[in-house]
Amino acid sequence: KVRHEVAGGGRKPFKQKGTGRARQGSTRAAQWKGGGRVHTPHMRDYTQDMPKKMRRAALRSALSVKAGDSQIVVVDELALAEPKTRLMVEALNKLVGESTALVLIPNAESTADVVRATRNIPDAMTLNANYLNIRDLLRFDKVVLPVAAIDTINSYLG
Repeated sequence: KVRHEVAGGGRKPFKQKGTGRARQGSTRAAQWKGGGRVHTPHMRDYTQDMPKKMRRAALRSALSVKAGDSQIVVVDELALAEPKTRLMVEALNKLVGESTALVLIPNAESTADVVRATRNIPDAMTLNANYLNIRDLLRFDKVVLPVAAIDTINSYLG
């Protein structure tokens, strides 16, 4: 670790003048025991941000592949009588069978029961349609899509 990565050394160890010793600013400089190393190798960060238009094009492409493989299940409305996990498991078994499912919701306020009922199912996840991303889309086998969420996706993807 270099001196800014070593913990401690926030205050000046002794006053600047009058002690007869060499001036010091921190106990974490290289000449001190417990201080940082000098000229250490550092890993370079090679990550690059993907342009927004390319991210949206990839999302459109992934959605079209899912639609082509009949992996998108469109429903009129997704609502439960009460927020019970058992009811959501039964509904998902009817819609997607044994496949993993990504349940897209138009907004969290109107479908709070669905979000709560799906929370404890290991092979299913709810996601606000505004936050649809390629990682979550490809992680699940099927996508359960209410009609109201299609408008949200259309406004996002164009």
